[in-house]
Amino acid sequence: MSVTFTAELAGEPVDMANSNAARVLDTLGYSEPYGDEDARLFLGRVLIALALDPEDAGRPAFTDGRFTDCGRPQGYTESRLHELRELAEYAQVQGLRITWG
Repeated sequence: MSVTFTAELAGEPVDMANSNAARVLDTLGYSEPYGDEDARLFLGRVLIALALDPEDAGRPAFTDGRFTDCGRPQGYTESRLHELRELAEYAQVQGLRITWG
């Protein structure tokens, strides 16, 4: 399962595994794994999150029975926030909303 961020299905999407997307969405102040936002407002949230410099130490991979969580590398959140900044800037210029789900 994954969560994909797009500019109304235009531009380059940003795709994340559910648990990683939950981390990024929480950093942005969103509680739902789906939604949409005005690009300007979304960009503002991304810039604030980047300014606060979230420390993402990562998370090790683990397996529990048939379930495997591949973990998250150190710096993942910051890297994804930069990708979302680019997407939001594109969406703002194009007059599109950011959607995710």
